[in-house]
Amino acid sequence: MAEEKVSVAKAVKDIVLSRPAIKECLILDVINYSALARVILKELEKKGIKTSTGAVKMALIRIGEELKKERAFFERRIKSVVAKTVIELQSDLTVITAEKRVVLNKIEELSKVMENARFFQLTQGVETFTLVLSSEEKEEVVKILEDNIVDLIEEQTAIILISPEEIIETPGFVAFIASALSSSGINITQVISCHKDTIFVLDRRDAPKAYQILEELILRMRK
Repeated sequence: MAEEKVSVAKAVKDIVLSRPAIKECLILDVINYSALARVILKELEKKGIKTSTGAVKMALIRIGEELKKERAFFERRIKSVVAKTVIELQSDLTVITAEKRVVLNKIEELSKVMENARFFQLTQGVETFTLVLSSEEKEEVVKILEDNIVDLIEEQTAIILISPEEIIETPGFVAFIASALSSSGINITQVISCHKDTIFVLDRRDAPKAYQILEELILRMRK
């Protein structure tokens, strides 16, 4: 009997964790447990797991409590990191995406540009490299890469968040910040993580609003 209960509880939890919407509703406690239990019971029956609506409902309640505690724990850690974060801004940037092989062949020339650039970030993808650089270096980099540029976006701004060491072991920080921006309709062109620095690249027209949102968020976390 104990093995059966464990099996049902695990099966219910697997379903919940695979459905972000259900998971979020359980955390917020804005769900009808009985109705959800009936829906999940049908899924369990399709998998050959026999149980009752009551057993599924009890499992959901326990899972909900576990998720609330877990969320509260991580939120405290995230808030602590955000509170100790400082914000900087780099304006007038260009984002260039180029073929991987070409960037590798031109890496020495690009390194020389990087040494003197006001801002220069290089990120490797599967087939391409993306360079985020100060616009005054744009013409030189375009000349180095010649006709092998996949995409070029001008008039960008980087918001740089410099956080304490704890960020390295704190899950959810980037999601927390990105959510604050996206909920205000701000599109993020690039996200770059470099040790304690998290860099959000976005359109310069969105930069003032984004800076204000993040600055106010940091100040709230410090209270």
